[in-house]
Amino acid sequence: MRVSEKRPGWLALGSGRQLSHNTLFWSLQMGGWVGFGLMMLGYQLRWLSPKNAVIGDVALVATGIGLTTGYRYLHHWGRRHALSPIAVIAVGIAFAIAGSPIWYLLQRLISGPLTGKALPGWHPYLLLSGINAEVILFYIFILLTWLLLYIGINGWISFELERRRADRAVATAQLARLQALQSQLEPHFLFNTLNAISSLVAEGRNDAASAMIARLSDFLRLTMQTSETPEITLGQELAFVRQYLDIQQLRFGERLGFEFSITSEAMEAVVPTLILQPLVENAVRHGILPRANGGRVTVSARTENGSLLLNVDDDGLGMRSSTSQAAGLGLSNTATRLAEHYGGRADLTIGRSNAGGVGIAISIPLRVEPKNGQSLRIAEAGE
Repeated sequence: MRVSEKRPGWLALGSGRQLSHNTLFWSLQMGGWVGFGLMMLGYQLRWLSPKNAVIGDVALVATGIGLTTGYRYLHHWGRRHALSPIAVIAVGIAFAIAGSPIWYLLQRLISGPLTGKALPGWHPYLLLSGINAEVILFYIFILLTWLLLYIGINGWISFELERRRADRAVATAQLARLQALQSQLEPHFLFNTLNAISSLVAEGRNDAASAMIARLSDFLRLTMQTSETPEITLGQELAFVRQYLDIQQLRFGERLGFEFSITSEAMEAVVPTLILQPLVENAVRHGILPRANGGRVTVSARTENGSLLLNVDDDGLGMRSSTSQAAGLGLSNTATRLAEHYGGRADLTIGRSNAGGVGIAISIPLRVEPKNGQSLRIAEAGE
């Protein structure tokens, strides 16, 4: 049994059935008291006739139900008036102690006439004349047991509701932070692409500029589709990367080459939106394009031991002290987003690639989205 995610304040059973607090209370209330009544009936049959035992047992259970239901309303009143936990416990103990003789009195008033026993008088003192310490202590024990169960179950439900509200608040705040970080990347890419288009027009390369505008339109369409989506599949993320590389290749031609090495298992893995695109952009702008002969970017991904391993490698100039602040912003943004998504379960390392340039490796927990037949296909290589 757990707190329902679909109906606030309701409970969800293992079978999927939804229960309100009121339904749960009456199910437990009636079930508990019926069980108690059956136990007491077996005890009373040892001393009384079956008729008197049944009458006495029904009176005991009925008055117990009435008394504890009354306490439920008292408890609700205390919660509405924001009584402290100590005050709630104190009221419960006082209820158990004071309710014990009242319970005995009500039971005797009901069962006495029905069993043919003459009451000694209507004064409460005379009605309580047959009570003893053992009866008082037994009734107190039963009421305290009921109170502990009632307060304990209500406390658990309240705790779960508060925890669920706290989780939702944290998730909302985290989503807002992630979207803010994600929004930093999109204008950055847009401005760089517009500058590239402007350069092509200035050079008289109108066909290339038109093609770049078309590719930019595709990229913006993908961006709009995922603007409020903090996570997408790796296949969708690679579509962003491919759009960016196609745009850049229109401008720089053979100076820029790229390839993808992605396993089929990794394609369906879930990753933060735009987690690779800024890293590829850094590799192109600060590693490859400054070289006279250009270079090549390799994006690879595989799964291993419950983790998704992502790599962005280039054969460019390598790490330099003069690397621009834009490159640092992209790496810092990526590291922050990984920390927001996964806490300490994600890892980002920067070093020298096997090709002599910069290699960036990311490790995140593997979570796979089931295939739906709509996975984006990424080319193995581009020239």
